[in-house]
This record gives sequence, C-alpha cells and structure tokens, in this order.
Amino acid sequence: MKRSAFLLALSLAVGVVHAEDGFNLGVGADYSSGDYGTDTTTTIFSVPVTAKYNRGNWTWKASLPWMRVDGDPNVVPGLGSVTNNNPRGRGRGGIVDPTQPESGTASGIGDLRLSATYGLDTGGPLGVDLTANFKVATADEDKGLGTGANDYGVAVDLYRDFNRTLLFGGAGYTRLGASDYIDADSVFNTNVGAAWKAGKASFGAMYDWREAATEASDDRSEVTGFVALPTGDRGKLQLYAVKGLSDGSPDWGVGLNLSAGF
Repeated sequence: MKRSAFLLALSLAVGVVHAEDGFNLGVGADYSSGDYGTDTTTTIFSVPVTAKYNRGNWTWKASLPWMRVDGDPNVVPGLGSVTNNNPRGRGRGGIVDPTQPESGTASGIGDLRLSATYGLDTGGPLGVDLTANFKVATADEDKGLGTGANDYGVAVDLYRDFNRTLLFGGAGYTRLGASDYIDADSVFNTNVGAAWKAGKASFGAMYDWREAATEASDDRSEVTGFVALPTGDRGKLQLYAVKGLSDGSPDWGVGLNLSAGF
C-alpha cells in the first residue's frame, strides 16, 4: 500500500509514468527500523523484484520481494503493530499469547503485488491515473512475513507539471482480506508531494498517511525524500530515505531501486 504511491512519485519525477510501450525490469533494496509502539525494535529488509509492461495508456506491474524480519511477532510488514494470534509467529514456539511476544527472526518470499493502471486523457495539463491493486498472500504467515490473506484496492493519482516542478497527490482504499490470526479492517490512504528537475536528475519529497488497520495499531504517517537519476534511455536509479511520524510507521528507512527498459 505505502510503496505504490511512492514508486509512482519516483516514476513521475523522471518523467516516465507513461513510458514508451515495452517491458521494464527492476530490483531494489529496502531497510527500515522502528519499535511501532512496542518495547522491541523491529527491522525489515526486503529485496523486491519488479516487472512492468506499458502499452498505450495501460501499465501492468508485478512485484515480489525476498524479506528478512527481525523483531516482535506482532509487527507484520505492511501493517505495523497488530494483535497477531498465530502461535507459530516469530519466536513464539507454539505459545498462543500475543501479549507476551518473543523477538524472533524469519526470512522468505513476501507477498506478490499486482496492479493495473490506466492513464486518463484529460485533454489538458492535469494527469489522472486510475489503479486497481491486488495482493496475493504468498508470504508465510507462520513466519510473520504477511497476514496470509489476499487484499484488494483501488487508487486515483493526480499530477501536473509547472515548468520543471511537478506536483502530485492521490488517495486510495484497500480491502484487507480475512486473516486466520489478525483481525484487520479496510483502510483509506492519501499522499501529496512535489518533485523538481535539476539537470538530468530529479529530487523531491512526499507525505503519506494511511488509516490504522487494526485497533491495536496506529495510523501510518511519514515523509519521504528521494532522488531519481536516469541511467540510459530507459533506465533509472532511485534513492530514498523515510522518516516515520507515528507509531504506525517505522522510525526510519532507506532504500534504492534500479530498473531498465527493453
């Protein structure tokens, strides 16, 4: 949920949100750390591999990460701190007592995320993207790498270029699937940001907010700064840093993405 808006912002920053038709492959690295309102610091490291295909006004995308999570079993990637009743969660050893969690480490494949985006032709300078998202629960819920449930979502993103200054914002809604161990609600999210051109490079910042997924968690609130650099005709390198503003977000995070078109 969070990364979809951010990756769109990065694409906008280098002017390839509606790139020429064809395939694009990318790989990244993302590291975050935070206590999420608990007594334990949880770190999450992920290496997402992304495939994207552009044709006309349509963009289809698939992303699958490898992940390593170290910390409280009640902290689930993508949700933050929740009440996780899975007795086989990280470090629990089969004991069903989420109020007395043990810290543990787990690694493996994360959730597969699919999306389809259609760019509307508004006949003017305002850009409008409509996106449908689908999260396939491929992450191991017993390792605390995911909820074990499929999620569905929709989003709308607006953007406009003002002479090398790009303003953008969006909103979305995600219906979280029924998990066997986590009672999660559907959530709204919104974001706003700006990007500026500096030669061939672009840099910018965005603010992202997402409603709390459970009664045990807090709203997600964070700011992200990023730099985007083209690497050839159809490639780009993106660097970013995140600062969490609430217990629903990590305290901080950093990452990069490298992609190339074919």
